[in-house]
Amino acid sequence: MEILLTIALFIAFFLLLKQEKALGKYAQSTILFTRAVDQYQEAIEGYKEVVAEYQEAIEHLKQEIAEHELLLKEHSIDKPSAEPTQTLIPPPPPQFSSHRQPQSKTPQTQLSPIPPKDMPLPDLKTAKRQPSKQKAVSKNSPLYKEFLYLLNGNEEAANRLITRQQQLNPDRLDNWILEKVIGDLKRDRRA
Repeated sequence: MEILLTIALFIAFFLLLKQEKALGKYAQSTILFTRAVDQYQEAIEGYKEVVAEYQEAIEHLKQEIAEHELLLKEHSIDKPSAEPTQTLIPPPPPQFSSHRQPQSKTPQTQLSPIPPKDMPLPDLKTAKRQPSKQKAVSKNSPLYKEFLYLLNGNEEAANRLITRQQQLNPDRLDNWILEKVIGDLKRDRRA
């Protein structure tokens, strides 16, 4: 009998603890709710103050408009209409010169000015050819290796990005191109 009474006391004790925790949580949520209601009331009061200030500003502007209209009447200046009328004037037709040189029936392609007859033509055999700018970026460059590392070793994507920058900036050096694509890639990954 004592054991049953002890078990009943333990059960009652645990139920009381559970109810106390529930009451604590309820009290805490009530406090939070009260704070939220107070903040909401403050926000409503602030909103009402702002609306009142706007109403004052509107009244002030109406008074200024009335004063300006009175000044316009005193100086006998017509009040501008409420809706401005826009008159679109078409642009004048293009003026063509009536004295044009007659076109010949044979097509003329003039790529460069015609040199005078007494000026000799350059000797093309002795002209030095300049090597074209190297388009391939050195794959041993530390910048290129860093770029490949950022692209997880995808050389196809690396070459495509480098070629695109070379097309956009043909007069730039390879190091500048690599720095640009690395910077762009890092920037895009941060975004």
